[in-house]
Amino acid sequence: MKIEEADFIAEASATEYAIKNFETTLADLKKKPAQVLQPMCDFIEAGINSDKISSAELFLPKSDITIKLQMSIINLPLEYAKNINKIMVGDGVVPVNVYMIIASPFINKSKMRIDELALSDEFVKNLPDMVTQFVDWTKLQLDQIEAHEAEAADEKSEDTAD
Repeated sequence: MKIEEADFIAEASATEYAIKNFETTLADLKKKPAQVLQPMCDFIEAGINSDKISSAELFLPKSDITIKLQMSIINLPLEYAKNINKIMVGDGVVPVNVYMIIASPFINKSKMRIDELALSDEFVKNLPDMVTQFVDWTKLQLDQIEAHEAEAADEKSEDTAD
């Protein structure tokens, strides 16, 4: 899938893209990640097939974690449309990629990580592999969050012990 850069920025700025919200618990995500993440991939696949910019958003309310699978022309979340507009330079028709995004106070200093999963066309052609890569990436990010949470808890207990 390709899109005119100006059209993409207009859709993203006006939030005229398809959004589907999902919700689960951290326990369910860890127990059955493929089952939890597959519907997000299916939603993005449908967006690509209908040439509609899309965002699948998974909320884990009790753990303060959000995971998104989004289509974009640059590695910034769609919510940052104004920044995308500042970065892009009128390249005309550009490819659309699929990005994996995780937000958590414990992922890193910026509280967000974004990684490219694939070009949109590759995503559709290799959907089972894309789901596997998304699952593996999610597990890695959750492990990072867990490790950073443990470090923060250790630091806090050391601070209170002083």
